[in-house]
Amino acid sequence: MKALMENWRKYVTDEPLIVPTRDEIIDFLTNNPNQKIHLDNPKGSVKRPLPFDYGEYPGIINPADNMGWDLIIVPSATKDSELLMPVGHVEYEKDRRDKLGNDKIIIAPSRQYTEEDRAIIDGFFSTLEGFEHVRWY
Repeated sequence: MKALMENWRKYVTDEPLIVPTRDEIIDFLTNNPNQKIHLDNPKGSVKRPLPFDYGEYPGIINPADNMGWDLIIVPSATKDSELLMPVGHVEYEKDRRDKLGNDKIIIAPSRQYTEEDRAIIDGFFSTLEGFEHVRWY
C-alpha cells in the first residue's frame, strides 16, 4: 500500500519524478505520453541550428545530470503533437564517462515517423563526435 501511495503522490504533486534509467523512462513515456515539454532549442533557432526540436521533460529528472530527461522530437512533429512516444535514443560513447546515462530520447506521435525523419536525425548525429549511432526501435 505504501508503494501505491508513493506512486500516486508523484502524479498529484509538483515534485519532479526521478526516473533512473533509459529503460524506465521509455516505459514511463510509452505509458504516459502527454508529459510537459520544454524546448531548449526549437527547430531553426539561432542558439544552435538544429533540424529538429530539442528539449527536456522538466518534471522528469535524469539522475545522470540531475536535470530533465533530454528529448528530440522527430522533424515531422512538434511539441504540440499528440501521444509523443519513444521511438529511439542517442547515447554518448562509452569513453565519455562524464556523460554516461545522459541519453537523448527520440519521440514521435503515436510512434510514427518517416524515413526522412530518421535520415535527418541519423545524418545530424553522424557528424558529431562523442555519440553512438542512433538506435531506433
